[in-house]
Amino acid sequence: MTTSFLQATPALQSTGYIVPLEDATLLDLVGGKAHNLYRVSKLGLRVPDGFVVTTNAFDAHLEENDLAVRIRALSLHDQQLSARIHDLIVNTSLSSLLRDLLAPAAEELLDHGPVVVRSSAVGEDSARASFAGQLDSFLHVRTLAGLENALLACWASCWSERAIAYRAARGLEMTSMGVVIQTQVDALASGVLFTRTAEGTILVEHTSGLGDALVSGAINPGRFVLRRTGDGVCVLSGGERPIENIENLLLSRARLTELGRLAATLEEGLGGPQDVEWAIDRSGSLYVVQSRPITAIPAASTAKPVGPPVRWSDANVNENFPAPISPFLYSIASAGYAHYFLNLVRACGLSKQRIAAMDDALRHIIGVHGARMYYNLTNIHTVLRNAPFGDALVAAFNNFTGAGGSFGSTPRPSTSRLRELVELAVMAAKVGWLYLFLGRRVASFERTVDDFAERTEPHRLATLTLSELRLLLNDLMDIRCHRWLNASLADAASMVCYSMLRRLVEQSNGGKAPKALHNTLLKAIPQLVSGEPVQQLWELSRAVRNDAALHTLFKGDAETVVNQIALNPQFAGFRAGFDQYLQRWGFRCSAELMLTVPSFQEQPALLVETIRAYADRDRESPAAALSRHLAEREQETRNLLRQLRGRPPARSLRAAALRIVLRCTQAAIAYRERARLKQALLYSRCRRLALALGDQLTARGHLAERDDTFWLTVSEVDELAAGRAMFPHDVQELTAMRKRAHEQLSATQPPNNFTLPEGEYLPLSVDLPVSQDEPAFSGSRTLRGVGACGGCVVGRAVVLRDASEAGRLGTDDILITRQTDPGWASVFFLIKGLVIERGGMLSHGAIVAREFGIPCVVGVQNAARELSDAGQIEVDGDQGEVHVLN
Repeated sequence: MTTSFLQATPALQSTGYIVPLEDATLLDLVGGKAHNLYRVSKLGLRVPDGFVVTTNAFDAHLEENDLAVRIRALSLHDQQLSARIHDLIVNTSLSSLLRDLLAPAAEELLDHGPVVVRSSAVGEDSARASFAGQLDSFLHVRTLAGLENALLACWASCWSERAIAYRAARGLEMTSMGVVIQTQVDALASGVLFTRTAEGTILVEHTSGLGDALVSGAINPGRFVLRRTGDGVCVLSGGERPIENIENLLLSRARLTELGRLAATLEEGLGGPQDVEWAIDRSGSLYVVQSRPITAIPAASTAKPVGPPVRWSDANVNENFPAPISPFLYSIASAGYAHYFLNLVRACGLSKQRIAAMDDALRHIIGVHGARMYYNLTNIHTVLRNAPFGDALVAAFNNFTGAGGSFGSTPRPSTSRLRELVELAVMAAKVGWLYLFLGRRVASFERTVDDFAERTEPHRLATLTLSELRLLLNDLMDIRCHRWLNASLADAASMVCYSMLRRLVEQSNGGKAPKALHNTLLKAIPQLVSGEPVQQLWELSRAVRNDAALHTLFKGDAETVVNQIALNPQFAGFRAGFDQYLQRWGFRCSAELMLTVPSFQEQPALLVETIRAYADRDRESPAAALSRHLAEREQETRNLLRQLRGRPPARSLRAAALRIVLRCTQAAIAYRERARLKQALLYSRCRRLALALGDQLTARGHLAERDDTFWLTVSEVDELAAGRAMFPHDVQELTAMRKRAHEQLSATQPPNNFTLPEGEYLPLSVDLPVSQDEPAFSGSRTLRGVGACGGCVVGRAVVLRDASEAGRLGTDDILITRQTDPGWASVFFLIKGLVIERGGMLSHGAIVAREFGIPCVVGVQNAARELSDAGQIEVDGDQGEVHVLN
């Protein structure tokens, strides 16, 4: 409700004094409570409308009233001086600038009823300290004057005796404070919900009306306990009898299920057990008014020790590794990801102290649960936050990968201000130098992989000795761990540039730019390598359509087609193009990094199915489609720049910055796709190398089958091939055991996102929930995600598991899938729209969708399940919505 005013007020962009609650992304700017409410809203839960008076406003108020120096000198235990400062703040007046900004934003809320004013200090509502009841909140604020007084009182409560005592007892400092101003829920009932007790249940306390008396401990609340079951939740014990007149409101099965889902969504989305304040308004809608980590869960005497929470997510990593992985692949990826981040932070000039502080997190970037690969988001966010502008990097990473939430700690080393400035200068110089020649760096990476690929051509591998094969495996690990920096720079550039572009576009034209305009500006990027195989497939398919004999041949069995192409001189011309495609692009396929999945080069019959699907289409060519979308994108770019031209100097500077950032973003994405192509080539050669080693080790009796190399780690294969294995006679038993264990783990269906105590694992059970995420329905027949490419289309929903099922797609169908990788690019040209469960704005599905101008929505939870029988749907890429039409 307040967003329209806030976005249309240019002064807010410069002062940062007020931000809409929906934009409360920066923890240090808005404080703990506001940031948590922002995260709650992004989970699709109801949060009352509002905005945040930021820490910038708080700090400016202290400076303007000459209080900052006195407060910095204040002893933590000097409560007498604290009381004086408390009184001084209450008796000050807001600056004219803040009042001018506050009035119109507040009036939008006050026009709809009373508001609540609540503290949001930095560090409040955190896992370390909740500050529950220590800082003040004010209900029933109905006037602007009352709101200004409540704001000052809220700030002043930072130095109340109880707040000072609370901080002293825990050795904490209050660095700054934001204040949340929200519409007050007209509550029929409200209360507190603890998402997890020591027994694993959900505890709900409640009262009629607003819950301020309950939270303050002034009344004895109603209380009941919910337990999780396979089909929802049910009352486990009544505890205190529900408050009269609201029993029916709370104890219906629909409401209990809603409360149970609320608990699960918050616990998963926010990274651990939560202490939640909720309210139900007169329409029966459930609102979250606060959520904070439970700082201490009572433990039974027999309970095992519980470590700190670790957040796991398969966002983005699931795109590259969509199925259960092998020990061989895990050993490559584990070392590769650790060195990926380590080499990147070293190259960017982070100090030795910072790198040492993040050492453990760097070494444990990924993990495996249910045989699937997961990011350790806690460690990744810890690494990112340890760098300058850490919160912004976390936000960019989440947008890049499609991950959500904010996790991890900030182990910043204690350094002087001068030393930090020197470090920043060094980093700026190093990063500038790195990116000055990014194109050359990516080309160098391409040469490195091409050289390795030439040395590991499949026909050559069969002629090499076991020792030579082992040394090639060591070379591969050297590339993955120590010569990957130039590829990772392209990743980082695309992540940072995209985040900057999005922000610049959203701020342009007074905040009135279309919601998905930044994605439109990235359509049809020239010379994107992922588009080249699509054009070549199109040309092969036209040859099939235009040759009667080929057209007849392609109606038959795929294996027969391959044999006839190879043997019949009549098809020699087509065979040359077919073989050229296999040689240049045949390693690109769905699940191309999995190692255990054969490529088109190994099974060319799979390519026949794709060409057949192309031949069934009579439409404009990929090149023509790209040209059309390129013209549309260039026109949109000109329109945006024209709107900024001739405006005040700040707008002109923004236009110049927009041109530069847009150009850099397009280039960075193109570089990233080039690096990703070579990664696929490297992993395809890795598969062939592993199989060649398997042949040698099987011939020596060490393995039962050539594929058994995948059930060993790289170091185990190296030791076995070098004659250094400790238990060589038991290797076959070891691989057989791992196959059985892998099969058992693969049968489970672990969630996409979950939190576990450090050192804990998901239970070995096939009864795990498919996902701890709830469906993304915002209405009865609408699913929500994030628009990755604009436009609106209607078509038949078709759910595919992988790209090999492309033959099921009819003309102008809309593809629904869990995730995509670059191997899906050939399928995208066949579809009208795209809906993906997983992925971010720079996932390969999103990039290729923009290349061909396909309306696309990503991050649609459970889309494959919810749309499996949907029939006709509408995909709105501008709004990030999917509507079921029948």
